[in-house]
Amino acid sequence: RLTNELHLQMIDYHIGLFRAIVNKSA
Repeated sequence: RLTNELHLQMIDYHIGLFRAIVNKSA
């Protein structure tokens, strides 16, 4: 399903965002 693929992309995006924040504060 298209929606499921989009959902996974959003998760990937937020994980990348979270890692960037963690790396900055580390």
